[in-house]
Amino acid sequence: MKTLFSWFDERIGFRNGCGWLAESPVPGGACWRRVWPCVIAFLFCMQAITGFFLWIYYSPSAQTAWESVYFLQYEVAGGWLLRAIHHYSAHMMLAVLIIFVVQNIFTRAYRAPRELVFWATVGLGLLALAAVLTGDLLAWDQNGYASTKTRTGFLTFLPLVGNGLLKIAIGGPGPALGSLSVTRFFALHVGVFGAGFLALLVVRGILARRASAQAAIAGDAQAYWPEQAWRGAVACLAVLAVVLLLSCQHGVVPPHAGVPLLSPADTDPANGYNAARPEWFLVGVYEFSHLFPGELAIIPIFIVPGLLVFIALAMPFTAKYQIGQIFNVTFTVLLLIALTGMTYYSLAKDRDDVDHQKAIAAELRQAERVRELARHEGIPPAGALALLRNDPKTQGPRLFTQQCASCHDHAAEGQDDGMGIKTEKSSAPNLAGFASRRWIAGLLDPKQIRGPRYFGDTAFRNGDMADFVIETLDDLDADEKQNLEKVVIALSAEAKLPVQAELDARDAKIIQEGRKLMVDDFGCTDCHKFREEGTLGDAPDLTGYGSSQWIAEIIGDPADKRFYGDNNDRMPAYAPPNTPPSQHTLDSRQIELLTDWLRGVWYEEEQPAAVPAP
Repeated sequence: MKTLFSWFDERIGFRNGCGWLAESPVPGGACWRRVWPCVIAFLFCMQAITGFFLWIYYSPSAQTAWESVYFLQYEVAGGWLLRAIHHYSAHMMLAVLIIFVVQNIFTRAYRAPRELVFWATVGLGLLALAAVLTGDLLAWDQNGYASTKTRTGFLTFLPLVGNGLLKIAIGGPGPALGSLSVTRFFALHVGVFGAGFLALLVVRGILARRASAQAAIAGDAQAYWPEQAWRGAVACLAVLAVVLLLSCQHGVVPPHAGVPLLSPADTDPANGYNAARPEWFLVGVYEFSHLFPGELAIIPIFIVPGLLVFIALAMPFTAKYQIGQIFNVTFTVLLLIALTGMTYYSLAKDRDDVDHQKAIAAELRQAERVRELARHEGIPPAGALALLRNDPKTQGPRLFTQQCASCHDHAAEGQDDGMGIKTEKSSAPNLAGFASRRWIAGLLDPKQIRGPRYFGDTAFRNGDMADFVIETLDDLDADEKQNLEKVVIALSAEAKLPVQAELDARDAKIIQEGRKLMVDDFGCTDCHKFREEGTLGDAPDLTGYGSSQWIAEIIGDPADKRFYGDNNDRMPAYAPPNTPPSQHTLDSRQIELLTDWLRGVWYEEEQPAAVPAP
C-alpha cells in the first residue's frame, strides 16, 4: 500500500498539494469565525455527490420530471433521504454564504487586499441563489411550477429585452412552462450555476490564499494545519447534523419523510395553485413587491436588488473611511431587520388567511391522491397528471365548482372541513349524498322539503311536490311511516349506489314492497313515471333515479320531457341533443367524471384493519 501511494505521489504530487493546504497561512491565528470557507466547500461537495445520484434518476420533461422524482422519492430505497440532503444542503449553503458575507462586513474583512475575495464571496452567494431558484422547478410539482411561472413572468417588465429573456429562459413565449422549460432550467442548474459555483469557489480559494499570504507578511500568522483544520472539521460535522435533522424533520418513513412532493404541475390556468410561495430567503421580497402593483413590480424585483448588489460590491471602497464602515454596518443591519420583519409579517398573514390555508390543505390532499392512484394504477405514458385528470374524486369537485356551484351546494350538514362546496346563496338543492337513503328521506320530510337543502330556495318551493309532502306525509301513523321508509329504500335503490350495495342486496324484499307502495299507496305515478306506470312530462322519471345514466342525461338536457320539461328551473343543458359536441359545455368524459363523483364512485385505497387492544 505504501509503494502504491508513493507511485501516485510521484505522478500527481499529492504530498505537495496537501502540504500547500496545510501550510496555508491564517493571519491572526486559528479561530472559529474562519470556518465558513471550509463549510461552504463541504456543502458544495455534498451538493455535487447527491446531485450526481439524483441526475441518474432524473428525466427532464413535463411528462417525466415529476414522475422520475416520484420514483426516487417513494420507490428507491433511501431515495427520499438523498433528495432531502441535496435540497437542505443547498439552502444551508445559501444561509452560510449570507452569514459569511455579513461577517465580512462587520469585521471589515473585505478591505485591501481582500476586495476580490469579498466580491468572489458575493458572487458565490448569487450563484447559490440562482441554483436554488432553478432547482425549484425541477420537481415539476404545483408549487415549483406556480412560483417559477410568477418569477419568469417578471422578466416581461424589463424594457426591450424582457420578452426575449423570457423566451430564452422557458423555451417559448410563455406564460405557460413546458418540457423545454424543464430542460433549460436543468441545464442552467447544473451546467451554468453548478459549474460556475465550482469555478468561482476555486478562484476564491486562490485569491484568499494570496491575500492571506500578503497579510501574513505584515503580522502574525499560523499554519492552517492542525488548529484551523480541526475547527473546520467540527463545523462541517455540525452543519451535516443540521442538514440531517432538517431532512428527517417529517420522520423517516415514506410517504411523509423528506422534502414534500406536491401533485404534478398542471399548466391549465383553471387548475392553478394560488397558495404557492417563494422559499424562505425571498418571502420578505415577495411581501415587499406587494407595495408596487402592476408594472411597478420592476422596482422591488430588479431595481432594488440591483442597487443592493451594487452597494455590496462598493463596500470595500467605502470602508476605507470610518464613516463608510459605519454606513456599511448600519445599512446591513437595517436591511436584515427589514427583510426579517417583512418575512414575519408575510408568514403571519398567510397563517391567518383562511382561504390560503384551505388551498394548501386541498393541494396536500391532491398530492396524497396522486400518490394513491400511482400506487394502484401505476403511472401511464401520458404522465401522472393523467391520473388526476381521469379521477372522479379530483375532477368532480372542480367541475362542480365551475359549472354547478353557482346554484347548488355540495356539503354535508355541518361540514366545515374545507372539502364541502358552498355557494354564496344557494338556489337549488344541496346535492351532497344525492339519491342516498338519507337524502331521499330528507326530500320526503315535511320539515325539510322547503328548507335550504331541498326546495327552499327554488321555484318548486310552493310546487305540487312540496305541497304533497307537507299535506300528505306530515301526520302518518306508525304503519304509514314504516311504509314510507320502504318507499325511501326502494327509490334509493334505483340509483344502484356502490356505497349502499350491500344494504340494497340485504333489503331486496323491502325494495320490492317499496316499489309497489310507490304506485299503489303513495300515488307517485300520478305525476311521475316509474317503470311501467305513469307518463312522462309532468315531473322527473323515477325509473333509474340517481343512476349513472339518469344523472348523465339530466346534466345533458334537464329540459327533456323525461326530467323537468317546460318546468325546468334555470338549469342549463350542458350537452343538448342534436347539437355538435364542439358546442357542448361539458364533453361526455367530463359528464362521466362529474356523475361518478356525485355518486361517490372512485377508487379508494383500503385502510388496514385496526388491531384490537389486548
